[in-house]
Amino acid sequence: MISANQFLSRQQTNTMKKIRLFISSLAILFLSKMAVSQNVMVNILTQKSGIVTKNGIVFLEITINNTDPLAYIGIYRIKTQLSVPSAIASIAAEGHVLPTGWTITSQNDSVINLSNGKDMIAANDARTLLVAIRGMKMGGPSTISCQLSFSDGTSPGTAPGTLPGENPGDNRSTSTIEVTGKKGF
Repeated sequence: MISANQFLSRQQTNTMKKIRLFISSLAILFLSKMAVSQNVMVNILTQKSGIVTKNGIVFLEITINNTDPLAYIGIYRIKTQLSVPSAIASIAAEGHVLPTGWTITSQNDSVINLSNGKDMIAANDARTLLVAIRGMKMGGPSTISCQLSFSDGTSPGTAPGTLPGENPGDNRSTSTIEVTGKKGF
């Protein structure tokens, strides 16, 4: 026969085991949810209020955000495609300002494709890219669009891929450009 103290001690031990099991289960559930819920978002903004003179250059600022609080974005995972209205503007052949490791995978007058290349993006961190756009013909305002997609992590970062848990609702952003004949912009 066991004493009342021994009985209470066993009850407390069993209760503590149940609490530990419950906390461990919550931690595993939380961490596994976090591991599959990585998200990257894009935002673009045309500098100088989107106004550029004919034959002038304006930068389009692209901000890529890793909104995950724990996970890095690996190398060659992010594909960014920027399109400009070819009727009034073109992507400059040079003059872009990219973070270290980023690469241009293809470019023509109206579309540029970029990869994060060898740049790993830390949790809750962002990268800013500046793409030079030349005003070609007076007109606008017209829409510039940017779309994120993902690669499989192999060089050069152009193969199709996915990012588990990605929210596609924030993978597209738009801005505008207007080409004027006015000086001072």
